[in-house]
Amino acid sequence: MISEHGIYTREREEEIVRAEWVKDIYKNIWIDQFRKLSRFAYGQADYVTCLYAHARGLQIEIGCPASKILITPNGINTSRFENLSPKSDEDKGYVNIGAVLRVTPIKDVKTMIQAFVYAKRSEPSLKLWIMGPTDENENYAKECFDMAAAYNAEDIVFTGRVNVAEYMGRMDMTILTSISEGQPLTVLESFAARCPVIATNVGNCSGLIHGEEGDTFGDAGIVTHIMNVEEIAGAMVSLARNPYAREKMGEAGYKRVMSKYRIEQMTETYEKIYGDFEYSMNKTTGKK
Repeated sequence: MISEHGIYTREREEEIVRAEWVKDIYKNIWIDQFRKLSRFAYGQADYVTCLYAHARGLQIEIGCPASKILITPNGINTSRFENLSPKSDEDKGYVNIGAVLRVTPIKDVKTMIQAFVYAKRSEPSLKLWIMGPTDENENYAKECFDMAAAYNAEDIVFTGRVNVAEYMGRMDMTILTSISEGQPLTVLESFAARCPVIATNVGNCSGLIHGEEGDTFGDAGIVTHIMNVEEIAGAMVSLARNPYAREKMGEAGYKRVMSKYRIEQMTETYEKIYGDFEYSMNKTTGKK
């Protein structure tokens, strides 16, 4: 059984396209090799899981038989985001944007910083909180620190690794500017905290924010194109200036996460899958 949260082949393809150690036609050779590995693995598996419908389509495109695929959405412990601490005196006059992430290139923190700086010129009340570890790629993290300093962006705060639940109640919105994602837990956590989300159109971000088939809760934020500084800045300004929209989107996200993405639902789904898998294997081998 294969549980695939990010689409392995697509993630390797993105890495190879950006890599400097492999050039020109050899990029295609490496990409094709990873596709062969995925097709072989899919062929040997009895069950293959993915997080959302579009990911299932990608698995089929790469060569996985549709009959093997089960969709198993992520789930979070929503109780962590109940009774959150409200804004503090420090927050008075600010519209806080939270970014929960690892400070690494795939999260495209540099685009986030640039967009914030441009948005701040139009909406001085904005403040950006970048919450997450900075030691995974220390060179990239330093480049981000230096960029913020070069812009004299005093209202960008790098907190390092923190308990997100201690900060989320102070946030007016959250943001994710990744160039690749699966089904981000940080988006679901924002929804549990009734925070609207600005996210790039990668992975399942659009499905989470706009809702998927049969979902009538409404938009829970704004989806932008990747690496589009102007568009991302505009989304920040738009939400900063419209508290009613923020509240409405936050409620839509809360209803969505409570309806479909709770840890209890994910646990139940996996228990059934592994139970069925065990039964199938025992039947095949003759075990009781």
